[in-house]
Amino acid sequence: MKNAECHTLSHETRGLFEELPRRLYGTRYDLERAPDGLPFFIVRDASGAVLARAAVWTNPDVRYLGETPGLIGSFECIDDVECAAAVLGACEARIRADGYERVVGPMNGTTWAPYRLALPEGAPCRFPLEPRNQAYYCALWESLGYRIIANYTSSCFPLGPDSFPRLEKAKRIMSARGITASDFRPDRLDDELNAIFDVSVVSFRNNYLYAPITRDEFFAQYRPIVSRLRPHDAVIGRRADGTPVGFVFGFPNPYAPAGTEYVLKTIAVLPYSDCRGLGGLLVDWMTKSAYEDGFKLAYHALMHEDNISSNMGNHAHAHVCRRYRLYEKDL
Repeated sequence: MKNAECHTLSHETRGLFEELPRRLYGTRYDLERAPDGLPFFIVRDASGAVLARAAVWTNPDVRYLGETPGLIGSFECIDDVECAAAVLGACEARIRADGYERVVGPMNGTTWAPYRLALPEGAPCRFPLEPRNQAYYCALWESLGYRIIANYTSSCFPLGPDSFPRLEKAKRIMSARGITASDFRPDRLDDELNAIFDVSVVSFRNNYLYAPITRDEFFAQYRPIVSRLRPHDAVIGRRADGTPVGFVFGFPNPYAPAGTEYVLKTIAVLPYSDCRGLGGLLVDWMTKSAYEDGFKLAYHALMHEDNISSNMGNHAHAHVCRRYRLYEKDL
């Protein structure tokens, strides 16, 4: 049995924390937003090289089956079940000692942060903000007694002149209700971020395992992303008085040949009767823009299989191109 070492994330240990993902992903590794003080475990070989890593995250606002679970995130491992068992077992022991009876993962503390594992089936290309992990990770978790509690999908479809059939009808319906849509305004970044936040915290609050986030936390996390958006990369729906009621945002896929693939990342609409149908308008608005910009393929990204947003993503030529899983284990 491999032995797992316990460490606390700090300036001094961050290099150790990042060693394995840097080795596994090379230039594709993105720096993680992991806070100092985070407890993490590693397994090393005789030479000192890190073979496995996982961290214990906590969030009292995450609820599952009526209780607060412990959370395991920041998981990385070589293709070795013994290493995975050692690092996950150490996290489980820590979570039990902290008084939790169940663990959910992988989740870096909240669904606002990285969570889920991607299955190895292939899309035409990876895209940013989807789970990045080795192809064998799901098999490792499942071999160690973790049970699937949620499935997610990304679908893709070719872009053409028939890819936005609902747009004009949806515009007329929404206009009659006093709701209009407009492109993102980069010159009013804070106003647009506030609008996106105001819609998100209402629209997402019934999402699976949702936990709230503060406006400051939201700005810190999303300002770097939103500040890079072009006007076409976000569309916001508003009532006549200016109240935001929905949005969609996306981006060109930088991992694909330039100008070929577009990612529709997040769709959110307030759950009110006058907003019914707004999701279709926003999605088709952005799809039309992507088509007119010359993109050939679009993704509907990271949809919970039971989420209504998956209905917005239906398209005559769409097909599931990647699946993702989230797990739990009774301790």
